[in-house]
This record gives sequence, C-alpha cells and structure tokens, in this order.
Amino acid sequence: MRTIATTRLLTTAVFMSLSLTATAETGPKVFGNISVGALNDEKDFEAEAYELEFGIKGVYELETTRVVYQLLMDVADAANADEDIDGEDEIHVREASVAFPTRYGSFVIAPRSVSGHFRNIYGGLRKFEYNEPHAFTPASGGKLFEQPDEGQNVLAYVSPNWNGFQFVGATLQINEDNDEDNDVIAARALYWGDNWNVGIGRVSVDQKVGPPGADDNYNRDSIGFAYNIENLELGGVYEINSDRFGGDDSDVFGLAAKYRFGQGWSTSLGYFDKDYDDDDTGTDDSLIVLNVKKQLEEKVSLWAEVGEYDEGQDNIAVGVNVEF
Repeated sequence: MRTIATTRLLTTAVFMSLSLTATAETGPKVFGNISVGALNDEKDFEAEAYELEFGIKGVYELETTRVVYQLLMDVADAANADEDIDGEDEIHVREASVAFPTRYGSFVIAPRSVSGHFRNIYGGLRKFEYNEPHAFTPASGGKLFEQPDEGQNVLAYVSPNWNGFQFVGATLQINEDNDEDNDVIAARALYWGDNWNVGIGRVSVDQKVGPPGADDNYNRDSIGFAYNIENLELGGVYEINSDRFGGDDSDVFGLAAKYRFGQGWSTSLGYFDKDYDDDDTGTDDSLIVLNVKKQLEEKVSLWAEVGEYDEGQDNIAVGVNVEF
C-alpha cells in the first residue's frame, strides 16, 4: 500500500514540477446543453428536465506543455425535484478535470470525470436520449449495462496515438478509508480507423469496496465497436460482469443503428439484452428502443423516443435539445 501511495504522490509531483509560466491562454469558453421535454414512464405524464448542463473549459499554453481544464455541472435533478420533499439543492458536478497533454501522452487529474471508458467502448450505442446504455440511466437503473458514465477521484494516462492504436490506464478512488489506494483500476486498448473504431477494456473493482466477506475483485470486461458508412451508423457492445458483489455473473450485449434520411431527419433503433448465469440471483432484462430526431439547426433538435423493457419501466419521452 505504501509503495502505491508513494507512486501516486510522485506522479502528482511530476505534474506540479512542470513549468507553470503561462505564455498564452485559450478560453475560458462557456458551454452547455439544455434538454427538456415530457416523459411518461409508467407514472404520471409530466414535464421533465433530462439534462441541464453548463460548464467552462479552456487551455493554458505553458513553456513545456499545455494545461487543459474543464468544469461541467448538471442541475437537472434540482429542476425535477419536488420542492416540498427533495428541496432544490441537487447540483451535480459531472466533470472537474485538468489534463496535461505532452508528446509522450496525456496525464489527467480529475476529482470527477465523465467516463472515458464509457465514451470510448460504449460510444457506438450512444444514439439515444433517455434510454442510455449505462448503469445510471433512470429508465433501467443498472438492470442492463453496469458500466457507469462517470468516475470520481481519477488519475489517468492516455498514450499517444500510434498509427491508430491507443492505450488508456486509470485508477479511481471510491472509498477514502478502506486501506486501499486504488479502489478501481481501469485499462483499455483502442484502435481508430478512418470510419470505424474498436475498443476492449477491463474495469477491476477491489474486493475491499464490496460488502464484508467479498472474496474476489469484481471485474467488468467489455468490447465495443462503431462503424459509419455514408448515412448509416452501427455500433455494438458486449459486457461480461464477473464476481459481482452480492450477485451472480452476467452477460450484456447491445446493438444499435442510426440512419440519416436528410433534411435533418434521423432515426435510431437499439436492442440491449442482459442474462444472469443464475436466474435466482438476478432478473434477466431486455430493451427495444426507438428514437426519431429532427435537427432544426446545428445546435437545436427535437426528438421522440420509445423504450420497451421486459422488466424495467417502459417509457415514452419527447424533448428539445439546445446546445451552446
């Protein structure tokens, strides 16, 4: 443990030892996304804030490197809160990161970060607004894919791109008081082609993060691809969850396609399926999801989406997205 802790401190010291004399600055730039609409998820049909994100980002050019910073917050939970019950203090930080790009790769420090593992490997499935393919989507709540879309207390290294190949390694800290400096270790290998990409990765959660009596680390292995040809986009992911804390192993796969018709119209269709090795410890589930979108302008779109689950909450959602 002391060796790992020392290594982390030395890594941080390397970052801090870089010349901090700024020679130029780009930004800060304010950006964000407003996604609101109406939702029927087997409850009352009501107005819904899907995403209310705003942030700042920018770049400092230093003598020996660059510093890329980003802060992103989402206040959708506050907008959706029942004032009498929940209050209105649900400000969620999605990204708080500083990266140091160099010729030898990028080094990242992020107390909170949008998951690069999710973005790189599951990116081919990210064609939907409400029924998203990650563990924290409100529709399925982890009943399908178990990969989160965010991470916390992240130290990461992103290699340079060598003829399309790239490697990413990261550590995450979930519990600050369990005598384990690396609660989660994540690694992935990626290949980027002209109109396609593929990634394979593993996320290993230390047994000390699990409940008392956990004997093994919880491992999540995944492989994903994305392929674009003219107006058609295809994507797929296969996820294996082994030695799950308090549950049986499971396999999840998903396929998605998006077609652009022209004049701003597009439609996306997806099928996700989860199977447990033992039905007594988990409930199998599947999802068919259909999305239709109309792009009004570059940063303004209207959409409608229908999700039908075997076990999760069926839903009908409509919305408007405005980016800035």
